[in-house]
Amino acid sequence: MSQPITTVLFDFAWTLFGQDAELWVREAAAVVGRPVAPGEPERIATEYADLCRATATDPYHRRRDLDPEVYRESIPALMAQVAGVDEVFAAALYATHLSALRPYPDAEPTLRALHDRGVRIGVVSNAGVDIRPACVEHGLDRYVDAYVISYEVGHVKPDLPIWEAALKALDADPASTLMIGDHPAGDAGSVAAGIAALILPPVPSLAERGLSRVLALV
Repeated sequence: MSQPITTVLFDFAWTLFGQDAELWVREAAAVVGRPVAPGEPERIATEYADLCRATATDPYHRRRDLDPEVYRESIPALMAQVAGVDEVFAAALYATHLSALRPYPDAEPTLRALHDRGVRIGVVSNAGVDIRPACVEHGLDRYVDAYVISYEVGHVKPDLPIWEAALKALDADPASTLMIGDHPAGDAGSVAAGIAALILPPVPSLAERGLSRVLALV
């Protein structure tokens, strides 16, 4: 018989939080005086998310998640690869990309339900910036027992040491731990540490994320 799940790890971006595309793109466009075509916010947000996923395991972009200075340089450069985004617009998008993050509609109910069941919760993120303020702002921090952020621990997903750091931070048994993410190459790396993984497919900006599946597994 399999062991009950006592700890759940969540990826941050595009798992718990997504971009409010309309807010993000229109706010940045207003800064630079750029018109926004119908449908453009969703397209820009989707293309940016796709680029982040595609470059997540590239050696240079692994550095962005280990060094805040590299992060500040590489993320605007990545945004400038999106069709219709020049360097000036990319700089404005970068300046507002964290403030435009919003939890998916099912993030808070899922975390609350897990917390109420006594399940310990960790957030494991490849990021060169502190993600805690977003969780605090939107009331999710109350449910999180530990944050394991790549630039703080010196390791990135999918490498084994970041999972070991997460298990240590939560005093968790890998056989009783579940990882939830959106990136097959990164988040599923938890399997090497003996942690089962559930990889969710992408969804439109801020639609229901499918996190209710987690409750069925716990």
